[in-house]
Amino acid sequence: MTLEAGALVLADQGIACIDEFDKMDPNDRTAIHEAMEQHTVSIAKAGIVATLNARTSILAAANPTLGRYESSLSIQDNIKLPFTILSRFDLVWILVDMPEETKDRELAQFILGLHQMKKTQSQDATPPIPQDFLKKYIGYAHRYVIPQLTAEASEVIENFYVDLRKTAEGGAAPVPITARQLEALVRLAEARARMALRSKVTREDAQASVRLMEESLRMVALDRITGKIDIDRLVSKMSASQRSSSDIILKAMRDMEDEGMSTVSEDVLFERVEAMGLSRERAEEVIKKLLAEGILFNPREGRIRRAQI
Repeated sequence: MTLEAGALVLADQGIACIDEFDKMDPNDRTAIHEAMEQHTVSIAKAGIVATLNARTSILAAANPTLGRYESSLSIQDNIKLPFTILSRFDLVWILVDMPEETKDRELAQFILGLHQMKKTQSQDATPPIPQDFLKKYIGYAHRYVIPQLTAEASEVIENFYVDLRKTAEGGAAPVPITARQLEALVRLAEARARMALRSKVTREDAQASVRLMEESLRMVALDRITGKIDIDRLVSKMSASQRSSSDIILKAMRDMEDEGMSTVSEDVLFERVEAMGLSRERAEEVIKKLLAEGILFNPREGRIRRAQI
């Protein structure tokens, strides 16, 4: 038996690019947890017990489960990745293929030109930075530049974090950001300073990292019902508004069970939750999600029952 390094160990102090991330074997995906959290990979098989360094950044790409990204669904419903993995990425970007005639024509002409063995203007153009110099620049910045967080940069990040958390004060209000995103902001600010070969993280670096985080959160954590950023859309199965609605529905089910109705018709349930202040349209959406998760089930068509857990 021998021990061989895998992709993340080989990418130690570098970057690992993973395509088709949503189709990865669940066991391999679980092993990534430790690498992303502790920067190590542990193994205990065939008498071999070892802990290997995996200090690597991970750039992953995934495709929507339904073939096209559906903005009305959460990111978990779109790509079927567990929130334990999604919450470990500093930034999550949604790239949607939107038709645009000008860009579509340029792309078509470029690809067709390659098949016709034609050199396009972009192929003849000289890159703004020579490739050899760019490689040296990145190598130097990665190896020798270690930026330190300054007080002014810390103030920008701290104010952004605290101000965003203030919006969650009071009861079931959605939580817009957690400490995990706070750590991500620091890493992003340090990375921007490293790109400029600076030994100190400036206020501008911190402000740029905040803008990146804001845009990422709007993409993946915006609750379209409330219009607020809710990190639960990324790190859990339900947003705060969905949990509030599901609580109303489950309470109505429990009340009817106490009245001797363990199995109820959908129309009766809708009437009950509407009387409790939940719209029928919203109730239909949340009940569909509760049925998919097995919290509720249909013993027969048109009837609903609560699963006994």
